[in-house]
Amino acid sequence: MPRESHRNVQFCPILDARDSKDSFPEGLFSRVTPTTQLNRREALVQPVCVFVPLNVQQVASAIRILVATNTSFTPRSGGHMPVKGHASTQFGVMIATSNFNSKSITRMPNPLGYDYLSAGPAFRWQEIYEFLNPTGFLVAGGRVGSVGSSLLLGGGLSYLSSIFGWAANNIVQLELVTAQGEILTVNQNSHPDLFWALKGGSSNYGIVTRYDLKMYPSTAMYGGTVVWPANATRQYLQAQTDFILPGGGSYDDNAAIMPNFNYNPVTKTSGSGTVLFYNAPVDKPRALENFTAIPLESGGAKVQNYSEITATTTGYSPRTLRWSFYNTAIKSSEDTMGLIYNTTTNLADEMLSGVNCSTGSATQPITVNHLRAARAAGGDAIDLDPDRGPFVIALIYVTWSDAKDDAIVKSYTDRVLASIEQQARAKDLYYPWLFLNDAGVTQDPISTYGYGASLERMRAVSRQYDPRGIFQHSVPGFKLGYESHGY
Repeated sequence: MPRESHRNVQFCPILDARDSKDSFPEGLFSRVTPTTQLNRREALVQPVCVFVPLNVQQVASAIRILVATNTSFTPRSGGHMPVKGHASTQFGVMIATSNFNSKSITRMPNPLGYDYLSAGPAFRWQEIYEFLNPTGFLVAGGRVGSVGSSLLLGGGLSYLSSIFGWAANNIVQLELVTAQGEILTVNQNSHPDLFWALKGGSSNYGIVTRYDLKMYPSTAMYGGTVVWPANATRQYLQAQTDFILPGGGSYDDNAAIMPNFNYNPVTKTSGSGTVLFYNAPVDKPRALENFTAIPLESGGAKVQNYSEITATTTGYSPRTLRWSFYNTAIKSSEDTMGLIYNTTTNLADEMLSGVNCSTGSATQPITVNHLRAARAAGGDAIDLDPDRGPFVIALIYVTWSDAKDDAIVKSYTDRVLASIEQQARAKDLYYPWLFLNDAGVTQDPISTYGYGASLERMRAVSRQYDPRGIFQHSVPGFKLGYESHGY
């Protein structure tokens, strides 16, 4: 939580008075937040005002005023993460980057040495893929079309991660506004330590106002969203087990899945589905054969372009229900999927039988070649060792409708995570890392980077570029060694 002194909100009256309307023209801020558009119900916290700058110079000027007036603030891009008080704050100002929506491409030769896309942080990934369609290029970005740009600052998963690493490993340059209001162009040569820290460092170093991302030649590929009936859940669990074991489909770098199972503790029914992906125009590739053999309830996969595949993911980002998620990590094994499924459903029967909700897990494989590719691309603050082998990120989620159930949902989630981790440790399956983009309130993912070894270097970078700790104490989020929420 921000310090008491940072609940000062003089920034808004300063904008009201605005001696210099050249710096902040009318219409750039509002005291009324468009709540239905900004975030999910449980994640929404009402800011005192919303500032919507037109350009990077206005961001820099705003930060200087915010710091001078000791005002808490938070930047917002897509607002996908359902962590209350991260995408907004009730203590101060939301800086909405809605106007930073430019997109352009730069071809070789150029000083960065890559063909790259430049994009302001207001984008959703579907916009990026549709923009690139006519060019014959692709970027290794988010898997769900409605998710925003901040995915990159938490590492970010891509359907191409086994080839190109984390989405963040494909950043070649950023434009960043620091706590001093400086506008920096950050790349491997200009600010190598800061560039390293930003790849996984979230909101700890400044506000990003432009991303430059490597582009890769692209052709048609296989993919789409599939949903299986309740009676196929065990078949899905076995298919994913086979996929993650040695010799399974995950060992083909072109293959990827975004799997999920769900369970309703009131009706005692389950379901499952996934996005299937293969980076070649091959129908029903062998690497995915255990999934394509399961009879469908709905959806389908076929050879099509990348934006058509991601367009099938609209149901993965609901904005109508209360939604929370947390995560842990488990080594890939014969027991992994059963451990996650049985723990999630058994505790749901025990604790949530009277709650109108759905729970489940999106269990994402992380391959050895993903981690090798991350290091080959220059590394990052996440810094996971491929020699430790493959694992899965177990995102445990609940969606529900009634605020009166908030407490029992949180208790359930806490017990599920504790039980999964206890069982995993007993079987030597626990993987000591948390994925920031799937983390929840009170989790501390950055302390697990490099299995604990990255934190002090990240703090040193923070001291260099933010000596007063503004982005540690005035901006909510996953901080360097703790979690802070703006409510």
